[in-house]
Amino acid sequence: MAEFLGDTRAIAGRHLRQLLRLPEKLIGFTVMPVAMVLGLGVLFGGSMRVPGGGPYGAYVSAGVVTSLAVSTVALSALGVVDDLQDGMFDRLRSLPVDRAAILSGRIVVDSLPVAVAMASVVPAARITGWAADVRPTAALAAVGLELLLGIGCSCLGIFLGLTFRNAEAVTSVLPVCLLPATFLSNAFVPPDGLPGWLRQVVGWNPVTAVNSTVRELLGTEGTAAGAGFPDRHAAPIALVFCLLVIAVTAPAAARAYGRAGPMR
Repeated sequence: MAEFLGDTRAIAGRHLRQLLRLPEKLIGFTVMPVAMVLGLGVLFGGSMRVPGGGPYGAYVSAGVVTSLAVSTVALSALGVVDDLQDGMFDRLRSLPVDRAAILSGRIVVDSLPVAVAMASVVPAARITGWAADVRPTAALAAVGLELLLGIGCSCLGIFLGLTFRNAEAVTSVLPVCLLPATFLSNAFVPPDGLPGWLRQVVGWNPVTAVNSTVRELLGTEGTAAGAGFPDRHAAPIALVFCLLVIAVTAPAAARAYGRAGPMR
């Protein structure tokens, strides 16, 4: 365990230094969330009817962070492709480094921007009218849930990067998978005004459960009277979904790494 933690720290340190040398990569997790919350909150705040009557800027902030957590798939997948193409994995194979630590180091660094994004949207949500007094434990629970989602999406991204091993293939496949998961949810639009069949699709989308749980923890949305099963049980659905994604994709990523040979 000590060797695993030491190797994870070394690999994570390498990725973190690489990230800090390219600060433009952080723009998507710092400036972009603030711009989206402020822009959407100002543009649509007067026309959007939010469940519970709260400000739309506070409502959409959870959707913005969750969308960024889902986009960790692309961050990890493209990072793995870069490591394959520049020979990083080949060099690590020649060293006595724990195989699991090679993957866990990337997962740690790629999921950290989710917490940064969540911290950055809080002032923007305050500007757009959010004035809820949140308990520290509830705030930590919301951050923890978003981090769990980010970790699961990072594992999925590593698996896809090791499977496709090509940046063009990754960028072609990911939008087909990620856009429906994000836009067929309550990330940006309350589902009350949607057609009945589409409302059912949005309600059973696990991303919707994550959004609803984070909003309830932060006091920006509550469970409406007469809500359906997924709305009444959003928290356990969100937690089980995040843990299930990690349980399935982490071993799959480890097996994909074991099968991956040198780039030709």
